[in-house]
Amino acid sequence: MFINMSFFNTQGKINLEQTDIRISAENGLSFKQDQVVGIYIPPSIKYFSGKDSYLQFDCLLKQDDAQGRTRLMLDSGIGGQALISQIRTYAGNRGTLLEENTQYNTYVAVKYDYSRTDTEQNKRFLTEGCGVYDPKTRGEFGSTKSLQNSYVTSQYFQTISGEPGESPNAGETREFDNDFMVKCKMTLPLHTGIFADNDKVFPNLLTDGLYIELTLAGIRNTFRQLDSVNANRRLTQNPVFFGGDNTGAKIDKDGGGSNAIYLEQTNSCVSVQNCPFVVGEFINFVEKASPYRRIKLDSPAPITGVSVEVVDGKNMIKLDVQVDTLPVASGGLDLDIESGDFWVISESLDNVETPVTGWSPSYEISNVEMVVHQITMPPSYEKSMLSAVREKGGVIEFDIPSVTCSTHSTLKSDTQAVIPLNIEFSRAKSILCVPTDATIYEPAFSCAGLGTYLQTNDKDAGAGFYEDHQLHSCRTGLEGCSNCLSAYSFFLNGKQVPSRDISTKKITSKFGGIDANFLVELEKALVSAGITVNNFTEYNRNFVVGRMLAIGENAVFDGRGRSCRLNVRYEGTTEATQPSVNMLWKNFIFHIRKMVVKGNSVSVEV
Repeated sequence: MFINMSFFNTQGKINLEQTDIRISAENGLSFKQDQVVGIYIPPSIKYFSGKDSYLQFDCLLKQDDAQGRTRLMLDSGIGGQALISQIRTYAGNRGTLLEENTQYNTYVAVKYDYSRTDTEQNKRFLTEGCGVYDPKTRGEFGSTKSLQNSYVTSQYFQTISGEPGESPNAGETREFDNDFMVKCKMTLPLHTGIFADNDKVFPNLLTDGLYIELTLAGIRNTFRQLDSVNANRRLTQNPVFFGGDNTGAKIDKDGGGSNAIYLEQTNSCVSVQNCPFVVGEFINFVEKASPYRRIKLDSPAPITGVSVEVVDGKNMIKLDVQVDTLPVASGGLDLDIESGDFWVISESLDNVETPVTGWSPSYEISNVEMVVHQITMPPSYEKSMLSAVREKGGVIEFDIPSVTCSTHSTLKSDTQAVIPLNIEFSRAKSILCVPTDATIYEPAFSCAGLGTYLQTNDKDAGAGFYEDHQLHSCRTGLEGCSNCLSAYSFFLNGKQVPSRDISTKKITSKFGGIDANFLVELEKALVSAGITVNNFTEYNRNFVVGRMLAIGENAVFDGRGRSCRLNVRYEGTTEATQPSVNMLWKNFIFHIRKMVVKGNSVSVEV
């Protein structure tokens, strides 16, 4: 929003020319994890539309050759945005910091999770590398919808349907290595006040250009595994064991081996293309009945082939495995592996007996470009505008909607915690506090959700499944975890707002529930932050505590000289209702900052 810009003439119309200009990164064309990308937008691009500009690059994921195979993808909710951990934008002199977000991927996760619509997600699937709900790979046992299961048409890897051009049921015997990975073309809007979060034209010539500094994320929380092979996520989407042969024969607990595994025609397992497992992937079996025990194998069971066999007129997926790798080990689960009684899971990353450590996949982005949507104004109009500026003292002020993040750590033993919040902004809008899991996990554990924060749980394991059984987070450090929070309250300048504590006992329960007041407060905070609220499906998976400071497009709150804190209480008395992880609170303060251009200098007032 521009202010003090009365020299603009609104009585007539002018013709604007719009063009897209590609600007390459100045410090290289390809980058890997933890590196910094620098892009300079020169002042020769006098004006541009940040909302219509975007970052463009090719992304290639690479597996760790030392471990078992499995399909890998980026975060299904935010796609390529997960690769950016920090964004800093400087004026062209590279000394004046205009805005920064040190927890960029977490901010985008909140923005996307709560504003998501099916149409937007489908678009982000095509442009940003996000996941999408695909009916071709849907679950059939009451699981929640998964965006992390779109492997028939994926941006990151080829399908397993034999050589290109063969039918969807052509058998596959090639090991799923890095030759299967493909480059994904991404076009990412940058969610900052100068770019995607602002619909005003930015006068780039007045700041002597812009310098954008992007810090790429590490590998620890970057990669994701398919939900339909994962024992820790939506277990009910995994394939179901049919038999050790095409008649549905069991695998005997007393040491009977098998050369192949057949899968039931459930959970969309109807063709080689629709099989979530790949050649080289280690598999195991999880019992459906309580307490969901896992078979203990003598040795890892890698898949050597995936094919389809017609049994009684039905296409049944056949997984070839190495001979004598499936007998139950001594002291293992004392059960036969019966048809229909077991889920088939991947153990390439999730091996309980021998945890996968040192797993180190990587990614590379190349052909990095900033596509800037240039706005060209007529010379006469530009001349009259700049002349008017000089007549008014040579000062231009305009507003940037911005977000700043501060962090605070709490321990799981802190049953009463006080989180200080810095709201020293003259025009604050909203507060969003995201309590993330502060535990440092092995990359394989984080990717597969092994031992990570438990989001939802089965109400009664003996009575059957509750949606996903046990849903563990695979976005640790990226999304908020409720951690069995009982209640919270904000104190603003010594006064509690709202006047009563907000209860969260139901909404933070592992068994599901709704606290209406919590959702009302969160919705107001999101709207005040400029986030359109379309979706609450992630309310207990990406948990956020919010407080509105000012409502309305033009309303602001002066936080200068005011104290602010968040009080949180954890009052659970049982293990299931007490905090389970240490937390790093990422506190986002949404505000409007003023950029002041005077002569040859640029300054920022918050």
